[in-house]
Amino acid sequence: MSAIELEATPGLAARTRLQVDPVTGEQVLLYPEGVLVLNDTARDIVERCNGSRTLAEILESLASEYEASIDELRPDVMECIAQLVERNLLVLK
Repeated sequence: MSAIELEATPGLAARTRLQVDPVTGEQVLLYPEGVLVLNDTARDIVERCNGSRTLAEILESLASEYEASIDELRPDVMECIAQLVERNLLVLK
């Protein structure tokens, strides 16, 4: 996979949605082939992927919330985004 640009705007793929599992209370991504349970960090990332925020803006928001530097967060956030794009759960514009 090629490098993801910070100007890209990630959003949920068609027929994918973020919701709370009514049985477990965990945040999950629902998609036609199944369910992906998200940890708290992945949920915080995916919640910001609304198709209008750039990755740079998402990183700034997360850095503010977690009181961490963007440089500290960038590798993990980019890896999470890349994995969700590979699984066709997020799309980049």
